[in-house]
Amino acid sequence: MNYLQFVRKNRVMVIFGIIMTALSSFGQTFLLALYVPFLMEEFKLSNGLLSTFYGLATIGAAMALPKLGKLIDTVPLQKFTLATTATFVISLLFFSISQSWWYIPIAFFGLRLAGQGLYNHIAITSMSRYFDVNRGKAISLASLGHPLGQAILPAIILVVISKIGWRESLWLNAALVSIVVTVFTLLVLKSEHLVNESGGETDAGHTEKKVDRIRQRDIMKSKAFWLLAPNIFFIPFAVTGLFFYQFAIIEFKEWNIGLAAAGLTSYAIASSSSILLSGPLIDKYQAKTFFPFYLFPFLVALLVIWLVPNVWGIFLYNILMGFSVGFGSATVAALQVEFFGQTYIGTVRSLFTSIMVLSSAIGPALFGIFLDLGWGFQTIFPVTLVILILIMIQSFRAVPKYSRAKWKYKYKKVTGKKNKIPKP
Repeated sequence: MNYLQFVRKNRVMVIFGIIMTALSSFGQTFLLALYVPFLMEEFKLSNGLLSTFYGLATIGAAMALPKLGKLIDTVPLQKFTLATTATFVISLLFFSISQSWWYIPIAFFGLRLAGQGLYNHIAITSMSRYFDVNRGKAISLASLGHPLGQAILPAIILVVISKIGWRESLWLNAALVSIVVTVFTLLVLKSEHLVNESGGETDAGHTEKKVDRIRQRDIMKSKAFWLLAPNIFFIPFAVTGLFFYQFAIIEFKEWNIGLAAAGLTSYAIASSSSILLSGPLIDKYQAKTFFPFYLFPFLVALLVIWLVPNVWGIFLYNILMGFSVGFGSATVAALQVEFFGQTYIGTVRSLFTSIMVLSSAIGPALFGIFLDLGWGFQTIFPVTLVILILIMIQSFRAVPKYSRAKWKYKYKKVTGKKNKIPKP
């Protein structure tokens, strides 16, 4: 089944996934950063204090996610989505009526929890649960909402803020989220859509009794968890840190500051392309096969941004990084099902999502500390490279044994032919 056939057959679930990931943008760093200048001016906040609020709120959201995210295994999808939407909308409205500095960390907490955390969790968990034969395609299509939001929403939000103000723009954000998600969830998403494509259980089949059989502490004790966790931590950690200091990097490279927007566009295009490429490959060969390899473009990207002085380096860097992020998002999501199964995927994914959210808070903070210490990017880039290489090495343990055996056999066959010494 190709993408067109898959979308025709499962268009409701595909649209639902894209809606959730695209609207999660209202809780993502790249959109919330647009409001930073207005918050600093109105509430007389410093960069350091505002980033502290943001970091603490993100860490708080990461701590809450495992407890709240696992409820998707016991609560019907529609109810869970509507409850999350209510939290999201209330946070946006609370943000808009901020009267003092203490409103800000509370609003950030709600937006990071519901937006970046639970909205993304709902989308990918749904694709993972209700699809098995075409799981790669389902996850890939749902993940397209991320680059879609990155490409469209910032420009729109900036125009809206300039026309009606930052507070009023948040009202429109809340209206968009509440209307689109509520209408789609209540009027379009029906129980007949929430059936495993192989004819398994529906959403109503996930009972409290079943979920009691697995605990998140048990998941954390498994080898599979410690195989996946470093990868899930690294990508948001590195990408958020690099994007947060993209202007400082451009200044370090002595490039034109205007290249930042063009670089992000190339990143979004590469990410979208690799997301679509990954789906059919995962369905055909399993995500385990690609687990170690999706990080190779990121490795080259870091080498480019570190060592290449030419202007074209920013485009190659963003393209390679976007390819890794796009392919990796689908690969890692599919791997969670391959390792832990579909029954408790909400419990599993909520744990890994909390790691992702936590790492997105640690990345900018740690990069900032290194820069304040005077290390500079000449030190940050190679240190990041070493961390990535270590993660890639341990990731090879996920490759199926039969694949490693096949590689070993082919290697011996090739080298044996080349090194064979004829008998006298």
